[in-house]
Amino acid sequence: MPAHDISTCDALNLLSVRDDGPSAHSRRKFLQMVGWGVAGSAALSAVDDRLGVVRKALAATPTPPNDGILILLGMHGGNDGLNTLIPFGTPQYYSYRSNISIPANSTLQLNSSVGLHPNLPYLKSLWDQQNVAVVQGVGYPNPNLSHFDSMATWMKGSALAGLPTTGWIGRWLDGVGGAPSNFTAATIDNQLPLHMIGTGRRGTSVPEGGYGFGGGTSAEDQRLNSAMRQFAATSGGRGQWHDLTATTQRDQIDVAQTVAPLFAAALPTGRLARRMAIAARLINANIGMRVIDTSYYDFDFHSGEAVSHGNRMTELNTALQGFYSAISPAMRSRVTIMTYSEFGRTPWSNGSGGTDHGTANVQFVIGDRVKGGLYGTAPSLLKTNGQPLAQRDRMVATTDFRQLYATMIDGVLGGGSSTVLQGTFDKLDLFKPIADVPPPTPAPTTTAPTVPTPSTVPSSTLPPIVTTPTTVPAVIAPPPSGTPRRGTGSDFTAIVPRRLLDTRTTGSPLGAAQSITLKVGGVGEIPAGATAAVLNVTAVEATKRSYLTVWPTGSAQPNTSTLNVNGGDVVPNLTTVKLGADGSIDIFNNAGVVHCIVDVVGYFVTGSASRFTSLQPTRALDTRTGQGAPLGPVGPAGSIDLQIGGTGGVAPDATAVVMNVTVTGPTANGYVSVWPTGTEMPTASNLNFVPGQTVPNLVVAKVGAGGRVSFFNSAGSTDILADVLGYFSPGGTDGLVPLDPVRLLDTRTDGGSVGGTPRVLAVTGRAGVPAAGVSAVVLNVTYTAASANGYVTVFPNGGTPPLASNLNTGTGDARANLVICKVGTDGAVGLFNSSGSVHLIVDVVGYFAA
Repeated sequence: MPAHDISTCDALNLLSVRDDGPSAHSRRKFLQMVGWGVAGSAALSAVDDRLGVVRKALAATPTPPNDGILILLGMHGGNDGLNTLIPFGTPQYYSYRSNISIPANSTLQLNSSVGLHPNLPYLKSLWDQQNVAVVQGVGYPNPNLSHFDSMATWMKGSALAGLPTTGWIGRWLDGVGGAPSNFTAATIDNQLPLHMIGTGRRGTSVPEGGYGFGGGTSAEDQRLNSAMRQFAATSGGRGQWHDLTATTQRDQIDVAQTVAPLFAAALPTGRLARRMAIAARLINANIGMRVIDTSYYDFDFHSGEAVSHGNRMTELNTALQGFYSAISPAMRSRVTIMTYSEFGRTPWSNGSGGTDHGTANVQFVIGDRVKGGLYGTAPSLLKTNGQPLAQRDRMVATTDFRQLYATMIDGVLGGGSSTVLQGTFDKLDLFKPIADVPPPTPAPTTTAPTVPTPSTVPSSTLPPIVTTPTTVPAVIAPPPSGTPRRGTGSDFTAIVPRRLLDTRTTGSPLGAAQSITLKVGGVGEIPAGATAAVLNVTAVEATKRSYLTVWPTGSAQPNTSTLNVNGGDVVPNLTTVKLGADGSIDIFNNAGVVHCIVDVVGYFVTGSASRFTSLQPTRALDTRTGQGAPLGPVGPAGSIDLQIGGTGGVAPDATAVVMNVTVTGPTANGYVSVWPTGTEMPTASNLNFVPGQTVPNLVVAKVGAGGRVSFFNSAGSTDILADVLGYFSPGGTDGLVPLDPVRLLDTRTDGGSVGGTPRVLAVTGRAGVPAAGVSAVVLNVTYTAASANGYVTVFPNGGTPPLASNLNTGTGDARANLVICKVGTDGAVGLFNSSGSVHLIVDVVGYFAA
């Protein structure tokens, strides 16, 4: 650190203005005017016209459909690029940094020379999807090693001398056409940094905890806000200074009220994770945001860097993972994330296990439109004469930071980089053509079918049916790095789907209150000693509302259900079921007559096959955007192959993949089958649909030749989406212990319906689930009697409900879905209902032993 420098925090404060309340809104405008020597009403009017400081256009309008959205992710204090993108193929890295270097076999390797920090597995999964551009050697001419000076250079977007008065995003805002808006650009903080301030326009600050003044939602708050806004509706007759203050307070209230709903649901902990979650909610609200600034600090590690920098990388990984879990699929392809940091670190570490202020650095550009890969030239760790760098030497930048800015301005924000940056800079070829990545068409909003309101039923009977969620289920957290632990429980073997039962061909449907026994163990490739099977059970041609229950032969029929039907519909549900002593299962139909189809997709044995590793849900296939397959719907009798192994975090030796597969916009009645590439297509289906329907289902598919799986559409045309949730491999850690189904909760008889407060459900130490050594539970969750359309989320208790759902609720309907959920530290899961009230029924069918 230069002797005259100040801390990261002080530098940020000096380069920002307070911007989170009415006094701040007024103060910043008054200071602008006073700073220009304003005196008298005539001067005030002229300056006010010049600045556009009185924001009239407060109605939040949606972001135009073809406009990109830029998220700036600041890593203040000077991120260590050499320990973020590790040049493990360069010997000098290890000789210069013997006390903080990261072993080559610990890096997340991108190629034979460089790899990511081991705490960035989610970023690596985005790289595997070719959605991350790594820009090397970023810096500026004549670098300055002061936090303040270097931050100021990056914020103003210019390496020219002189005190900064505007920033590069602020100058972009100055050039945005139309009336000014509070919702074009925002920073998630109480302060507005220099780069968000222009000559006549500036961004808006959104505090992490929401606004105090104007942000209240109670009836009393609303009355106060209404009165304050009425005061500002017309001139008070006390002059323009008074009117400006009143107008500013009205603006503050309007901004605070617009963003208040974003803070209704709990936010994650951690500065960056929280800010990125707010950014996702701002984008999902579609109020016209084009730029959102987020940041975290401190990266200025002059000692103890190995641990501290590793923690910052974990924060980055968690924040990115949370953002992409929360962002709406309809908005995701429009978002680009760009990291920045005022400088890098020295090539040499010091004796305290830290580094000093450096120069060139690595930055990431992330998004669905990004052409993944390495860009720019990595700075040399040698002098120009080939000799090693001295301990006080710095690396030489190879990419001007304004090239990165110009690429963002012209490639994401619509152009004007030469004006904004006050010069012309070569842009980087980071983006796919717009035509290659059309904005995804949101899946049609499906309304629950109109059916008679279900009559009151005894606790032993469950009402109608269930669609699987439109978002992915909660899954088990990834195992720790290092040698996998193999606990108790059974290992999984995937097979090509095999039909075990179709009563339509046997001519013997199940009648009312009738059961049949189906042999599973010892049939085909399923060994006689299998402990459980993964089955896709489908009910068709039901004559009335009913439910099916599947359980191990030899056990008493449980007071549970596996799937529910309305009558006349086709309803599949994936289930994991324990096998009886003779390898059989029993299937019971409650009412009417129904045909039943059973396909087996895998089995569990006690041995050394594959175990489960969960992943952050990741979109692997979307034919609407051309992701993972050619652009456009899959036609009649058409099939596509999807690369799974070795991508998106899935291990190259994965034997099976767990996916949430969705069809949307089908034009005819049909079905979709998923099976291992390179094998004969089975006579089995995973999803059934009718025209215009959006249908998801959980799928466990064996991985075929080259690490791929295939999808077949039987009729008409339909778009297909697939989100990867996890995989089975020999290196997995968690084994399944199947159980006879046991009811854990029925809110119709136990505690009443679930409203807006999550219900805590203890799952360990009961119903056959041990009190310790449990990583996750397998549950069949059913909803009924919903008072409003919404969704239900099952999540580990002790945390906050994620922005995902396991069931989508509709009034007058009921649905069920299989859920795999990590258990909280107290051995419980939480049940969250988004809207109104709903009754929930939860049955446990197994658990994963760590």
